[in-house]
Amino acid sequence: MQALNGYYQAAEPVMWRHGAIKLKFSADEILAVFAEPRHAAACAQELRERTRQALSSWGLGAGIGVHSGPVVEGLLGSAGIKGYDVIGDTVNTAKRIEGAAGGGEVLVSDAVRAGLDPAAALGERRELLAKGKEMPIWVYPLLSFPGSSA
Repeated sequence: MQALNGYYQAAEPVMWRHGAIKLKFSADEILAVFAEPRHAAACAQELRERTRQALSSWGLGAGIGVHSGPVVEGLLGSAGIKGYDVIGDTVNTAKRIEGAAGGGEVLVSDAVRAGLDPAAALGERRELLAKGKEMPIWVYPLLSFPGSSA
């Protein structure tokens, strides 16, 4: 619990600072929604360092996946329990990318890469075969992003 709470406490202000529209904590994952891929990439760059600091004393690391596309948003649930959430293929794809990222690694999809400043430094393109996907997802390690504060 201490490790998770430290992780959440380190991540939340970074995400708000970079313009997150929505945050959702779920077990050991955080979902953030941004208006623009460049905002998400800048956040991921800083978040990589902040979460490393929060988790390293526990011998843990967090991978980060960034994807861009349409989402379905709204109030979900039953008569007794409801929550505002985002769902859809974009969310599922981001989850698959995050799951493929190693501790301390930021992976961005082709869709995100297309919206980034050309000065962003990306690693070699990798093919990701993901559950529920007929075609591979192309991802790139984000090495550095101009304008991030990390």
